[in-house]
Amino acid sequence: MAQSPAYPLIDFHSVAEQVGVDLETALAGLRALYADIDKRNAQNTAGLNLPCHSGCDACCHESVFLTPLEFYGAWDWVQKNVPENERTLMIEQGLEIYAENETTIVELNQPAKPGGPSHDALAKTLKFRCPLLRSDGLCGVYPMRELLARLFGCSFNSDGGVYGCHLVGTHLAGKLVTLLPADTTAKRIQDLPFTHKRQVYPYYIHQLYG
Repeated sequence: MAQSPAYPLIDFHSVAEQVGVDLETALAGLRALYADIDKRNAQNTAGLNLPCHSGCDACCHESVFLTPLEFYGAWDWVQKNVPENERTLMIEQGLEIYAENETTIVELNQPAKPGGPSHDALAKTLKFRCPLLRSDGLCGVYPMRELLARLFGCSFNSDGGVYGCHLVGTHLAGKLVTLLPADTTAKRIQDLPFTHKRQVYPYYIHQLYG
């Protein structure tokens, strides 16, 4: 008799139905948004020879945030495409990261305290190795990676600088380039359901399995 998985699969479609949302329609809209952003990024960065390449994980040690809808899409993809042993490792790493950073993650999920640090300031203190990063340095959910990951390294931040790691910043220094504005582009997702907030992968993993 086959053993049940240590961490059961989650039917996000049923979860969405409980609040009257057709998840497949929502995910179709999300994938269309991803495709449009990827197309624009490809056009903007053609010929720039960015240092981003398969196996580089410089951007995977930041606290990249994603909406619930993006997590549903990413984790649904993981459940369908990642072997159980690898998925279990992702979950256990996510739970460990959550435990190590629980105070900050919980604070980010609440209104900013008067006189206290802003959410942006708190987010900058939260850094960890993404639990979905594979041992070979490849993204374990690349086809359904979150919107901010798609913008990281190939868009402008709100200060007019590069939204990305130091490798990209150094590479593009002094160059005249046309890139998407990260903040404005990221807000496009708000037209879809389950996009009322952004949190990190360990937060969502803890919500499911903690």
